[in-house]
Amino acid sequence: SSGINAEWPLRPGEKKIKIQWTCNGNEMVHGEGNVKIRTKNGNSELEFKPAKLSDKGTCTCSAEGLGTTDSVDIQVGGVENEVTITPKVTELTCKQGDASSCVIEFDVTSTIGDPGANDVKFWKLKDGELDEKSSSSKEGNTFSRVFGQWKKPSRSGQYVVVVTVKGKTYQSEPVTLTVLPKD
Repeated sequence: SSGINAEWPLRPGEKKIKIQWTCNGNEMVHGEGNVKIRTKNGNSELEFKPAKLSDKGTCTCSAEGLGTTDSVDIQVGGVENEVTITPKVTELTCKQGDASSCVIEFDVTSTIGDPGANDVKFWKLKDGELDEKSSSSKEGNTFSRVFGQWKKPSRSGQYVVVVTVKGKTYQSEPVTLTVLPKD
């Protein structure tokens, strides 16, 4: 699986332990955004899938058993050196019925292989989760998603791009698109 993994082994015989992961001071919750937490067979595993640039930092796993708390620090980093995804703009406003195109663009640079248009998908987010997928166009290192003259206010929302290079997945920060209704 791709993403960033961090594991913390538990001692045999420890039961009814409250496991809590925090990264950069924020509590991690399984299923929120790109966070996956699995605790089984004496191990607790935190995974960012896909990993994003904003995930880097220090993660701590605390196990509260019989009145004791143990923790381990894990450095999450290195991802930014492999694939970098940069939005041309973070907010974009367009008007319904306007013939000119409305275009969300991301620059993608990679040190582990160049992604093609099929490796880069645009996703509309719903409640922070990947919801509606659409394809991208590529020109050089720029990947774009065009909203043409038939764009509707219902297309408004947050969009991210997910890039797959050599089996690893990377997700951009979101870009907010607002499509204003026609007059």
